[in-house]
Amino acid sequence: MYAEHRNKVGQGLLKLMGTEPLQAVKPDLAWQIDEKTKLSALIHGNKNPSFHVAQVATRLCLEKALEHGFGIIGVNGIYSSTGALGYYVEKLANSGLIAFACARSPGAVSPFGLHVPLFGTNPFAWAFPTLQEPVVFDMATSAITYYELVLAKMRGERIPPDVAVDKLGQLTDDPAAAMTGGILPFDKGYKGSALSMMVEVLSGPLVNAAFCDYKSFDKDWGFLIFAFSPSLLTDSDQFKAAASDLTSIIRDHGAVVPGDNGRLFEKKIHVEGLMNVDDEIAELLMLS
Repeated sequence: MYAEHRNKVGQGLLKLMGTEPLQAVKPDLAWQIDEKTKLSALIHGNKNPSFHVAQVATRLCLEKALEHGFGIIGVNGIYSSTGALGYYVEKLANSGLIAFACARSPGAVSPFGLHVPLFGTNPFAWAFPTLQEPVVFDMATSAITYYELVLAKMRGERIPPDVAVDKLGQLTDDPAAAMTGGILPFDKGYKGSALSMMVEVLSGPLVNAAFCDYKSFDKDWGFLIFAFSPSLLTDSDQFKAAASDLTSIIRDHGAVVPGDNGRLFEKKIHVEGLMNVDDEIAELLMLS
């Protein structure tokens, strides 16, 4: 429910409703944890639900980082999205750690200058602690997420005209055409494309997962998470105080700190006691 509470469109309930062929993949065995070092481990998911395996990785990362100051965990052998990455890094930041996570998926995004979908939507997230709530930055490196295409198609809606191309490389506002073509990088340029490639490397080859797989849904997705204590470089309490001052300065000047809007949305839900769910998703919930 984290994604729904933070207004992360298409990152929560929709991903649990079996809207893609990946959900039909059945687990082989329990996941396997290969402890590489006291700081690191590689988890093979054995087709278990990605949401669950990612939480196992997060807990293991937390244990290592709290004990040794740093922890890094890679995951392969998963076949569906891990959902909103902010959920995992916020857990780590709540324990006083600075955290990063990224994930890849089957090819849906065309690198700058191409219309071949080599990369996934390849999100990443950072979080750091303050004296109040952690700051969480969570973004896809694509101009629109794949599940926003799914949602638009379910609703019979068009997508923005400049976020995706069809299989011929022409801009399209048809979500179905975008699914057979390619989504553009978030900035429609080479910087967004390069960031997407970095995520593809960190959550593909580095964790022994697939990469550049042209929408082959039978190839495994990958996930990477690491965290470290500010105490490796400075006093942890001093860091939290300085981080709090930094965010206060930004807010005092009228800018939004990453994660603020999501928390305001969540507080509104708690005050009103209601959460809007799309009719299409509600129907899937009742059928499941």
